[in-house]
Amino acid sequence: MIADQRGRVRRERAESERAAAIERITAATRALLREHTIFDLTSAVVADAAGTTRQTVHNYFPSMYELIFALADDLTVEFQTAGDGLDVDDPHWPYLYADRVADIALEDPIPNRQVLLVSASQGRGMAAATSETNRQIVPALKRRNPVAADKASWLTMTLFRGTLFSWGAEQLSAEELRENLRDVADVVVAQRGLWLEEV
Repeated sequence: MIADQRGRVRRERAESERAAAIERITAATRALLREHTIFDLTSAVVADAAGTTRQTVHNYFPSMYELIFALADDLTVEFQTAGDGLDVDDPHWPYLYADRVADIALEDPIPNRQVLLVSASQGRGMAAATSETNRQIVPALKRRNPVAADKASWLTMTLFRGTLFSWGAEQLSAEELRENLRDVADVVVAQRGLWLEEV
């Protein structure tokens, strides 16, 4: 029993240390990307900025692409959970959700543009948090209107991806990003109305 407890404590401490190391590395990488490009990143540069060793960076992120994908995954989860706390019965819910997505992207635009663009160009896309999409968006859509919530979720995230990747490629200003995300909300609302009529 004591041995089991000690083992549990060791595992919890190791997990806490792992999470702290990853947080230091990803925070340092975001700081670097505010001043440099992804092409300037190496494990040595990131390690120096994070106050750790190259081996530690390599242990958690064997390549710089994996580090960038991890940042993109974190951003994706933020986008997909942006509707938390919103009143889904509010007719403006899709537009409020779109505005929150824009707020997240624009909060730290230089790193966010880079990680979105690299993840898209390397085939990563925004698929890492698909279960989060279903857990967060589909129930909200079902409460508003149970018809075709899964299809509406797919449509929302597909159109959002296109808009966010266009912004990542610096083809859109901050205002254009907001406007295009709200246009996505218009499309989703209109399409769900058509699906409801079909039923």
